[in-house]
Amino acid sequence: MSQQPKGKVTLMAQSSITNPIELSKIHADYGWNSRAERNIQDMADTENAGFDTWARGIGINGQLQAVILRHTHGTLLNGKKTDKELELIVGFRRHRAISLLNMGQMAADAKKDKRPCVANLPDGTILAEIREVKTAAEARILNGVENTGRKNLKAPDLVFLVADLQKDGLNQTGIGDALGVTQGWVSKLLAVARLPQAVLAHWRTGSAIPAVQSKDGVFELKAGTNGKTETSRELTEPEMRALSDLKGTHEEITARYIRLVKPEKQGEGDGTPEANTDKVAAEVTYVAALMGCMVRAGVLENGSLDWNRVIGPKKKGYPIDCGKDDSQDRLLALGDIAREAFEKEVTKGAKGIETNPSATSAS
Repeated sequence: MSQQPKGKVTLMAQSSITNPIELSKIHADYGWNSRAERNIQDMADTENAGFDTWARGIGINGQLQAVILRHTHGTLLNGKKTDKELELIVGFRRHRAISLLNMGQMAADAKKDKRPCVANLPDGTILAEIREVKTAAEARILNGVENTGRKNLKAPDLVFLVADLQKDGLNQTGIGDALGVTQGWVSKLLAVARLPQAVLAHWRTGSAIPAVQSKDGVFELKAGTNGKTETSRELTEPEMRALSDLKGTHEEITARYIRLVKPEKQGEGDGTPEANTDKVAAEVTYVAALMGCMVRAGVLENGSLDWNRVIGPKKKGYPIDCGKDDSQDRLLALGDIAREAFEKEVTKGAKGIETNPSATSAS
C-alpha cells in the first residue's frame, strides 16, 4: 500500500458528466460519512419543516445537485470487498431522501398520482457524478469540504473527520488547507479527539456509556428503548476541549463528562457540587456576577472566559481563591458555578448585583 501524503492533498479534476445512476448499484456507508448518521435527518440547520418535508420537495421539484460517487473496483474505502460498482462519497442526505422517495408510502403516493418518485429522474435512480478517487484521504476531504463549506457539520462530526484525516496520513496544516480552516482549529479538534472513545461516541451519537468507577462513585449513561441515552444537555466544543485538558485516568474523565451532561446523582456518587452553599462558592458567584455586570455595562468585552484557569489556590497567584480544597473536582465544580453566575448576569440585563454575600462588614 502506498504511503499517504503528509501535507496537502491534490484532488482529482471534477467530472463534467452527471447522469442518473441506479440506486441498486451504489454502496452507501452512512457510518463512514463525516456527518454522524443520526444527523443525516437532522434539519436543525435549515429553515424548513423537517427532513420528510425536505425530501418531498425533492420529489416534487427534482434533484438539483448531483451526489458524488467513486468506482469501487471491488473494494470499499474501508477496505472491505463489495459487489457494488459504485460507492457514495458526497450527498448522503440527498441519497437518503431519494432512497426513501423510491420506497414505501412515498413511492406508493407517487404511483397513485401517476408521477415519478423524483420529478426529473427515472424511478430507482439518483443524479450522480462519478470521480476516480484513489485514496481514503481524497474521499474524506471531498466529503468534509462539502459539509464544512455549508457550515452544517456539527462539532462532534468535525472532531471525527479531522481525526480520520490524521489517521489517513495528513498533518495538521494539510488538514486545515483541505477543509479551509486554520491549523490552530485543527489542533483544538484533535485535542478533543484524544478523549475516551466512550465519551466521544456519546457526544456524537448519544450511545450508552458503560459504568466507570471513580473516587466519587460509579457513573454510567444507560441506553433507553431507542438505544440513545437521556441526558440534560450536549457539551459544546470548548467544554469538550477543557475536558481534554484535565489530568486523570480515562475513568475519571469519563465520570466527569457524565456529571456534566447529566449532573443529577449517579450510582454511589453525587454529581451535584456541595460547594453551592459554602463561603468560597458564594465568593466565586459574587465575583463572576460582578464581571457579568461589567460586561453588561460595556466595561468589559464578553470574551470566552476559562474559569478553571482563574480559580485556584491564592498562594499560587490565582485571581479567585478556591480555598483549602484545590482538588480537580473542586476546581471544576467552582468553574461551573462561576460560569453559571456570569452567564445569568450577562443575559438577564440586570443593572446591578446584590451585596457580596460572603463579605463581612468592615469600617
